[in-house]
Amino acid sequence: MINFFDRLKKRIIIFLLVLGPGIITAVTDNDAGGIATYTVTASLYGMASKFLILPEMLLLAVTQEIGARIAIVTKKGLGDLIRERYGVKLSLLIFLLYFVVNQGVVLQNVSGLKAVFELFNLNWRFFLIFTCVILIFLVTLFDYKRLQRIFLFIIIFYLGYIFSAILSKPNWREAFIESFIWPKKINFFDITFWFSRIAVLGTTITAWGQFFVHSYIIDKKLDIQHLKYERLEVFLGAFITNFFSWMMALAVTYTLFVHNIKVDDGLKAALAIKPFAGDLAYIFFSLGLFGASILGLVIVPLATAYVFAEIFGYQGSLDLSFTKGKYFYGFFIIQLLIGLIAALFPQTSLFKLTLYVDFLNGAMLPIIFYFLLKFSEDKEIMGKYVVSGASKIFVRGAAILITIAVVISFIGKLVEIL
Repeated sequence: MINFFDRLKKRIIIFLLVLGPGIITAVTDNDAGGIATYTVTASLYGMASKFLILPEMLLLAVTQEIGARIAIVTKKGLGDLIRERYGVKLSLLIFLLYFVVNQGVVLQNVSGLKAVFELFNLNWRFFLIFTCVILIFLVTLFDYKRLQRIFLFIIIFYLGYIFSAILSKPNWREAFIESFIWPKKINFFDITFWFSRIAVLGTTITAWGQFFVHSYIIDKKLDIQHLKYERLEVFLGAFITNFFSWMMALAVTYTLFVHNIKVDDGLKAALAIKPFAGDLAYIFFSLGLFGASILGLVIVPLATAYVFAEIFGYQGSLDLSFTKGKYFYGFFIIQLLIGLIAALFPQTSLFKLTLYVDFLNGAMLPIIFYFLLKFSEDKEIMGKYVVSGASKIFVRGAAILITIAVVISFIGKLVEIL
């Protein structure tokens, strides 16, 4: 019995040591842009917006696990591997597309933070500038361990969505059926629904998340002995992030959707929820948006900075001093400043980018899956840790289905616009 508890204690300690990459990456998928996407789609389609959430959660877990496995075995980021195996030209093309999409996500998060300050009747210009300066200060001066503690603490703010959902007094049975079994309140031939659904997929399983989990694991210096514990952490992260997103959809469905109120951003959603669920739900929803915006404003530009360093051969680590990692930190700062400058123009509605940015994220996924599978199946790279069996079949099938859905939705949207 003593040996059992000693082994259990040892395993818990190791799990706590590897804790971070999987959970932080997955939860940050629910950043301000993600929240905007969930609220917009839930106001349009109710809990049907979370239809297919279970395979989506499994796909997130499997792809993140593959990414974590590649990073631990090779000790290289995804950007490094693409550059080494496919050359600089293709790497630059991937990076440019990646940067454009990520900058759109940064703009969403700046807009989310701006919305929070407006919700609490604060001087949003002053607090937006002040917060961005503080974030730059923390990232450039704090080391990896201290920053990770901050990231994990911020996740507490997401609990606000659980309380907000409960206060909305949902029909749990109906929500369960619409999400997990079969939605009855949508037209399955509605192209706009599938465009929105791909946007939801694109904010749940992000292109930047696939790159970030690689780089973050390397920065954390995890080794092969940590692989099984990291696998557990990745699956836990996938469950947590989808649980929070389901709660967000629940809060919006049973306040806005049931009253046929459509919104196009997180700010309007929070304000619209207030008359139906009360001040407390409004406060919880706003606090959740604050935590999501802060986390997204740090993690997403860091993800781009990691890949920038990998593609161009610079050092990229949160344990580097600013002098040694000036290009890495500089690229992080540039992204924040672009978002901040754009947000300071009051007529700019950055949240309107939401569905389009996240649709692009979803459209990028088959490309990312291609690289994940190519590297994870390569015995020269992975040795005995190659991916095979159900995981390989599942990711390949998902890539094909997503590609078909993206093409159909894109053509439908194009026809709609013309």
